Amino acid sequence: MVLGTVPAFAQTIIRLEGKVLDSTNGEPVIGASVLIKGTTDGTVTDLDGDFSLSVPEGSIMNVSCIGYEVYEWRAEKEDRSMVISIKPSAEFLEDVVVVAYGSVKKANLSGAVDQVSEETFRGRPTANATQMLMGAIPNLNINIENGKPGQSADYNVRGTTSIGSGGSALVLIDGVEGDPAMLNPNDIESVSVLKDAASAAIYGSRATFGVVLITTKNPENSKEKFSLTYSGNLSVLQPTNIPDIIDDGYVYSRLFYEAYTNYNKTSPTGINKSQPFSVSWMDDFRLRKLARNPRTTTLESDGTH
Repeated sequence: MVLGTVPAFAQTIIRLEGKVLDSTNGEPVIGASVLIKGTTDGTVTDLDGDFSLSVPEGSIMNVSCIGYEVYEWRAEKEDRSMVISIKPSAEFLEDVVVVAYGSVKKANLSGAVDQVSEETFRGRPTANATQMLMGAIPNLNINIENGKPGQSADYNVRGTTSIGSGGSALVLIDGVEGDPAMLNPNDIESVSVLKDAASAAIYGSRATFGVVLITTKNPENSKEKFSLTYSGNLSVLQPTNIPDIIDDGYVYSRLFYEAYTNYNKTSPTGINKSQPFSVSWMDDFRLRKLARNPRTTTLESDGTH
């Protein structure tokens, strides 16, 4: 690794030791990443917020953690027993999450809740809101039996529910139980998934397997202005293998005779319930075909003329 114009063998390795604290309450920040900027070389803070690692002198260091602003500094020899205070991200704390009893800010949220906004559905080439949610929310498993446009799905939160009987999460659309597959994805404002026991305390036993809350957009400004949104996609399906269709009666009869004889070691008695079959009948069939088409001189075993 080279920093600036200094070759790797000429770099001085120094030891960094310190503690990462929350600037608002002074509590240790557990699991914060301490990395050399632009690389994956580094470490994470322990249960006391402490970290230690060896880096080349002059490296640009980053301290980052979910919900906090990134702290950056240049590593020097004097960086021993550092105390780094990182600030909570104002953008993260001001996000509003829809929960069972209304909406709260993430800063005040204590339950296990995940939420995605309308941006998750924007530009995705599927017309079904259920399919758009697949892979968008951690620990939300969606099982669709087939690819029909209106097919309902099973919503599973946090893996296996019960052996044999299964269990699907409660899906509420603006407070009313419904099927997301029937929704226009462009009408969805946010989707929240309640994963812990707090949802069952509000919705009862029906929420044992979790709750999926879907909030649609509020058309409060629809009378003031007109807006038009268009999105489209085009797909072309082409078969990779087209079967060779037999449209000749004699060729079909001959192939049937060969297949039946090779498998059963005996001649067939009939092609169907109403048509008797014999070798002389098939020979007569062949002669009638030649009479209808005088230009046909041979009928090869592979069906070509």
